[in-house]
Amino acid sequence: MSRAWTYLQERFPLPAHGPLVFAFAGGVACASAALRGADGPGWPVVIVAALVALGFFFQLRVADEWKDAETDRLHQPERPVPRGLVTLRELTIAALVVAAVQLALAFWIDPRLVMVLAMVWGFGALMTVEFGVKAWLRERPVATLLSHAWIVPFIDFFAISCDVLGNGAKYLEGVEWLVGVSLFGGMVVEVGRKIWAASDERPGVVTYSGLWGIRFALAVWGGILLLSLACGWMVLQFIGDAEIIGTGLAAAASLMVASAFLAMRHATPGRGRIVETLAGVWTLALYLSIGPLALWLTS
Repeated sequence: MSRAWTYLQERFPLPAHGPLVFAFAGGVACASAALRGADGPGWPVVIVAALVALGFFFQLRVADEWKDAETDRLHQPERPVPRGLVTLRELTIAALVVAAVQLALAFWIDPRLVMVLAMVWGFGALMTVEFGVKAWLRERPVATLLSHAWIVPFIDFFAISCDVLGNGAKYLEGVEWLVGVSLFGGMVVEVGRKIWAASDERPGVVTYSGLWGIRFALAVWGGILLLSLACGWMVLQFIGDAEIIGTGLAAAASLMVASAFLAMRHATPGRGRIVETLAGVWTLALYLSIGPLALWLTS
């Protein structure tokens, strides 16, 4: 248990990931309910959507450990697996235990959710083997980003389905924009965590700042953030009576982008953490705004 806790602290810190994932999955479920004109998705739906989503992201971390095992051994030997804190076999067993819990929770809400669960697992499995073109993707970081980014909409659709199937409802218009929020919102987090100061770059470790330079990487990150804002704005249009939230989100987006550029203006060691934090703050604000806040304003 001590080794497991140390691993989680280093590679999947629950105080950081937990609130973000709960806001994401719970926010999506609430936004889905708001699109239906309902008072809410119900607490069982929110809790199951969030717990299963947290499990998905842990399983993705385990998949990354398998994919990056050789790179970590050569270039980041201080990480838990190459230094021997845990083994890949132990992590795989943990991921399978999590899968069993996910299956039970999905079946409890509605047996049809098991099919959606299988869809997410299937796409995650394809990601683990890099869609059968690992060498090709390794040489094309942008293609890797675009192909892997779709796992978040799959998880998003599971959260939507928890609300829809768990409440005996139907998928309504506007859901496609909600999926768009997750696509670009996930990319905001992924790109944001790989914008580093020049002094923090390491041989063999691919970052977007190293690939494009800090300024262009920040511009791409800001553009993706604005795309997530646009999708969120469209969701709010379908919900109705929540225009003020869109105005607030637009102001917050401008603040996030400006803060990122100011933070990296003097790219001293560790400054990249600021962009990663801003990405997390934006994601929290976005999902809480189009989900619980919009539901509260329209109920």
